[in-house]
Amino acid sequence: MVNIMKSKKLFLSILLLSVIYISFIALGLPDAILGSAWNLVREDLNVSLGSLGIMTVVIYIMSIISTYNAPRLLRLLQTKWITFVSILFTGSALIVMSRVGEFYQILFFAIPLGIGAGAIDVSLNHYLAKNYKASHMNYLHSFYGIGVTLGPSIMASTLQNNSWRLGYVIVGSILLVIAFLVLISFKLWKKETDAEKEHHEHINLKDALKTKKVINSLIIFLIYVHVESLLGAWISSYIYLEKGVSYAVAALFATTYYLGLTLGRLLSGIFSHKINSTKLIIIGTSLMLAGAVLLIFNYTSLVFYFIIVGILGIGSGPIFPNMMFLNNEKFSEKYLSKVISLQMVIGYMGFGLLTPLAGLLFDQISISLYPYILLFSMSVLTLMIYLYIKHQKLQKSASSLI
Repeated sequence: MVNIMKSKKLFLSILLLSVIYISFIALGLPDAILGSAWNLVREDLNVSLGSLGIMTVVIYIMSIISTYNAPRLLRLLQTKWITFVSILFTGSALIVMSRVGEFYQILFFAIPLGIGAGAIDVSLNHYLAKNYKASHMNYLHSFYGIGVTLGPSIMASTLQNNSWRLGYVIVGSILLVIAFLVLISFKLWKKETDAEKEHHEHINLKDALKTKKVINSLIIFLIYVHVESLLGAWISSYIYLEKGVSYAVAALFATTYYLGLTLGRLLSGIFSHKINSTKLIIIGTSLMLAGAVLLIFNYTSLVFYFIIVGILGIGSGPIFPNMMFLNNEKFSEKYLSKVISLQMVIGYMGFGLLTPLAGLLFDQISISLYPYILLFSMSVLTLMIYLYIKHQKLQKSASSLI
């Protein structure tokens, strides 16, 4: 009887973890579809190449507001409710966006898209960092990779018929199905007690920034998310405009990047049992830097570009989830949700401010600058990660001498 109860408890635990993983597919699905379809969207709505930057700013301002206030939401609501409502908002927004005829309309419906993404991001990242192992965090983010790969793949398929609107309807509908799945799984979720919610107490921003290693980690998240978005949002446009390929082929480069990212996170989860998070971050950063250098050169075959973009994706895989997991080791439970929300806010700034600024450069000068901006950003990221890891090693050395 005891064994039956234990087996049932394990089964329900695995079932809940599966629902959480699937929920992260919902977070990834919308992220790359606009970038992969932008060449057709901008012609349909009669706007410039750089207008993608305006769209990105709106989504990520909303995400920043939602993310910054996530600790307050976690004090008021259960994680399951935040997850359900966020996915419902996002799916509904995408379906409505498929019907727009003017650019300002797509900007308006980007508001719930950003709010939903920010809320689910912090709540599930906090939930996993607090309750699960590093491997689970990597697997969680690999499911984000599945979503963000599936999105442009769907879009590439619909673009073959010169239709970006159908892609939005399909992705939005998938999100509504996932929202329903979360809703019917409510009984599986552990009820968070008032005592647990107290850990999300209001922490003054000044106090949070004074915590050791916080500022360094924030800069890493700022640059990393900028690089990831630079690849996800602009690689298709760069290949389309500079290499003269079709809409559908250009969209496949975004798919390739996110497929590599998904593979990188799956491999990171598998190897996390033998390789610690710090070393996985170093491996990922090295691959990304190598890929950025290789993209500078011209190649006669598109196959080489697909391989390079794949390397960039695999390198991206370990960085975000392992930096997120290190939070649980580096910061006290009191500060954990605040630090994670700040990291996500800063990350969204990388996506919502730095990437649109790059888009402005592409619009005003030339998108041929793309590989050089990518290499510069990767060089800064590599330096900041080196300093972060060096600081950790110095601390460990000092501790061993005491």
